[in-house]
Amino acid sequence: MKRILFAIALLAGTLSASAQTDETAKDIQALAKDSKKTVEVDSAKAWKFSGMLSLTATQTGLKNWAAGGDQQVGLNSLANFNANYAKGKHSWQNTVLGQYGMLRVEEQDFRKTDDKLQFASKYGYALSKKWYYSCIFDYKSQFSNGYKYNDDDNTKTLTSAWWSPLYLTYTIGFDYQPNENFTLYLSPLCGKSTIVTDDELSAQGAYGVEKGDHSRSEFGWYMRANFNHNITDYANLSTNLTLFSNYRDGFVDEVDIDWNLLLTFQINKWLAFSFTSELIYDEDITIKEKDTDITHNSLVQFKEVLGAGLTFKF
Repeated sequence: MKRILFAIALLAGTLSASAQTDETAKDIQALAKDSKKTVEVDSAKAWKFSGMLSLTATQTGLKNWAAGGDQQVGLNSLANFNANYAKGKHSWQNTVLGQYGMLRVEEQDFRKTDDKLQFASKYGYALSKKWYYSCIFDYKSQFSNGYKYNDDDNTKTLTSAWWSPLYLTYTIGFDYQPNENFTLYLSPLCGKSTIVTDDELSAQGAYGVEKGDHSRSEFGWYMRANFNHNITDYANLSTNLTLFSNYRDGFVDEVDIDWNLLLTFQINKWLAFSFTSELIYDEDITIKEKDTDITHNSLVQFKEVLGAGLTFKF
């Protein structure tokens, strides 16, 4: 009888130990799954993606209109995508911006009113809470040919094309980020290349390249200030100012200026108001007065686009 009782006790102990082992194994598997999920979530949180797509159309129709005017059809599009990475002391910010606009007046062909393609990438390594060691690569060009029109004799002159001009900027410097809305980048080491691939524009010496050449290289200092702020839950202001000076031309004698501004106001889920502007000052760019042969090098260029239309944000 004692042997039977001992055998039963031994069997019960074995089953209990086996059950505890199974529970322990399940706990370990659960911990492993939770750990894997945590790693995946942390990795996903390191990246932040955002963007905006906008399409604005305008149309003016006139018939027997005593006050006069021209019938016209216009179309403007805007695309802005951001992919930003931040983990530990490392940060990597990437932006792609595309703008294109066309206008057709009366029986004329569609004419380009807006054209911009820009890609900017900035890597930063944290030196302190607000200061980063950073490097920037910036690509700026356009999608299609641009022309200056002479309505008197119905002719047009080529003024720009794909990769004509193409601006490439590459810098090493320091980035000051006091908060999430403002950054100030300073670089004493900046290279800037202006490329004109079109032979016709190259022969003219357009955009600062020597006549017959296809590129021009400069080396100098660079500054870029960015500001992005949600004015309200529905309105956002984003602006950046870029300054560059070639050391060969003097430290501050000839400073290139590029100032961009984007204001959006969300009316509802799909409809929004937008205002974009760009101001450029570059003494290397020769500008010809309309319908004349008079040229200038020290003129401020300004462009603004105002509209309301379909907008999708994410």
